[in-house]
Amino acid sequence: MSSLLANLDHVLRSRDPAVDQRRARRDLVDLVSHMTAGSHAHSVRIINLSPLGLMCRSDDRVSVGERVTVWLPLVQDVPADIRWVEDGRIGMEFIEPINPRIYDALMALIPPRRTAW
Repeated sequence: MSSLLANLDHVLRSRDPAVDQRRARRDLVDLVSHMTAGSHAHSVRIINLSPLGLMCRSDDRVSVGERVTVWLPLVQDVPADIRWVEDGRIGMEFIEPINPRIYDALMALIPPRRTAW
């Protein structure tokens, strides 16, 4: 019986919301910025960030699959695709990952968030 449970461990982990299955670790941040979708600029508050993407909050509407640019210190307007939208939160994936050395310098400029949402 224990071998059966051991073989199902991956299923249990995949359903546990506490298990982070992202491709890159997210850094909690608190950064007011903006994104541009089409010809419209939207105010955003970036909540977490990684070299591959970010999550932000915004009252403005965007659509999954939409191509946007988001302003970040040092790298300026970063192209990204909207991957998900839920209750005022937006998840986006950068078209090109941020270079690790630039990302470290970028993170040195952004105040860390002390608590998760």
